[in-house]
Amino acid sequence: VRDSDARGPWSSLRQDTMAFQVAITDNDAWTEEIEKVRGATLVVDVHQNWTGPCVAAQSTLKKIVFDHGDKPLKMFTADASKLTALHDYAGPCEPLFMVIKDDDRVEIKGLDAPKLRAAILEKLGVKE
Repeated sequence: VRDSDARGPWSSLRQDTMAFQVAITDNDAWTEEIEKVRGATLVVDVHQNWTGPCVAAQSTLKKIVFDHGDKPLKMFTADASKLTALHDYAGPCEPLFMVIKDDDRVEIKGLDAPKLRAAILEKLGVKE
């Protein structure tokens, strides 16, 4: 049994199969975890219900968490078809990552690991 299964299917925030990401599964969780959070860098892997989170990005994201876990950084996954805020992103198969800090959001379409890494590190204030 996965950790997420033990909490039940109706949990709005559950650990995804990757321990460093939390799945946002409803609008209330989006509001609490994304819209109301200030001061932290938030990375959202926006996916479609039939594709799931981007597996190819996992190593890049894990390395950032490992190297910069001491900074205010949170990783999420979100199904575009389930959230009002992501309604415009429902449908296409192309990966989409949102890197958010306060009211500033960068969107990275497709899997461009160097661009994704640079956007996250910039929001964290890390110079390479």
